[in-house]
Amino acid sequence: MEDHADLDASSSEPTNLEQLQQEDASLFSLIRILLSVSTLPHIVLILVLSSVLQLAAVNNLETISALGFLSLSGGYFLTGLFASRTTVQRWIQLPERGDEERSALSRLLGSFRICLFPLLMAVVVFACLLALVGEQGAIGDLTGVLPVALSSCFVIWAIVQGRGFGRWLSSIAASKLPDAKEREPGLSSRSTGTSFVVIMLITIVLLYAFEMLADSSTTMEGFLLSNLVFLGIVSAVFMLAWRRSREVRLRASSRVDFHRFGGRWMFLSQLMITWHLLTVWRHQFITPATALIVAEEVALMAFTILMAIWGLTSRSFRSPLKLVTTKNALPMGLAFGYAYAGSVAMLTTVLQDVRNVMMAGHLVVALTFLWMQPRILDRTIGHVESAEHIKRVVDEAVVAPEPSNEASLTSDQPSSIQQVESEPTLEVSVESEDGVEDIGEEVEWKEPDVLANEVEWDDEIELLD
Repeated sequence: MEDHADLDASSSEPTNLEQLQQEDASLFSLIRILLSVSTLPHIVLILVLSSVLQLAAVNNLETISALGFLSLSGGYFLTGLFASRTTVQRWIQLPERGDEERSALSRLLGSFRICLFPLLMAVVVFACLLALVGEQGAIGDLTGVLPVALSSCFVIWAIVQGRGFGRWLSSIAASKLPDAKEREPGLSSRSTGTSFVVIMLITIVLLYAFEMLADSSTTMEGFLLSNLVFLGIVSAVFMLAWRRSREVRLRASSRVDFHRFGGRWMFLSQLMITWHLLTVWRHQFITPATALIVAEEVALMAFTILMAIWGLTSRSFRSPLKLVTTKNALPMGLAFGYAYAGSVAMLTTVLQDVRNVMMAGHLVVALTFLWMQPRILDRTIGHVESAEHIKRVVDEAVVAPEPSNEASLTSDQPSSIQQVESEPTLEVSVESEDGVEDIGEEVEWKEPDVLANEVEWDDEIELLD
């Protein structure tokens, strides 16, 4: 019975595909939480302080900038740990607006009081860092290592960004799927060709738009010749992605919903890979304007923070620790944001240009997507198949009925074998005249057969030499 209950419970859990179909709503609710007016001063503060520390990093103050980013990240992380308490919630969120007679400027400046508690926690983290790695620290002066350590985290943030984007795209691919019906397995070269043509057309249009923004005198022939290598790279990466995922796509083609999900996921993920490769190519050969680079970096950082928080709070990343919830999503996200901005600032001083940082990040994200493509598809389909198999086992399992009264009565009767064994055997015995039974009285005894019984033996035996 316990095994049956376990199977029933496991079959009732949502599959990976069902979880993906439910995550669009969670993303929009998270956006509303992060952009709430009651917490808007925290967003303004991260923009201001990150810009100040970025300027400090490019002016040979890498150590101070690294300490500042790490302290702010740790301060908001501690705030997130305490955010479930009602008192801390009042300290880090603005109350509902009442009938105040203060001016708009006074209300605006007063709203930044909700940033005092995270800043106080940041001061505590700063003091702990100095006590550990400062000039008189417990483990020695390691302040020069902090910029290098923070810049090395950029690879981790890029991978987190890629996984977050992938989760978002897979939830889009899983929305409004057809019914789970069987279909003839097989891959269509027509759908592959259509995906390739659409991706190439979008790539050419975006490339031409960026060329026009950088240099309006570009002709169509010059545009195609200057970007022919990149179009070849996009084509090669497309063929590599479709080749690596061929086996799992063939397995997904046996069902209508799996086939549709696989086609959407491959197209959207390949479009994202192409975008990141296009960004790398654009920064290297097209030279966009500085204002566009800054705007792109800010938008990328904001979207990365959003995807990281959403990935941690989504149903697919459930954990008994409950580290990230809707109550502490904002401070945890800002902690990640300060760490991300700090790694970009430190890496800028190493690579001497923010464009190199962005190119490295986009390349890591593209490789992450290429690695995830077959794995996301295989994990989603495999989990659904396992869940459906468990459900079939549960449905086919029949619990033994309770014994009825008739069954209990019939079970008391001896079986046919027991009846045969219990029947009395026929005993052959003859009583003597004295009343004592003689064993084998009427049995005919005869002499046993002996070898050469009727042979006559001579008395003399002649021995021959």
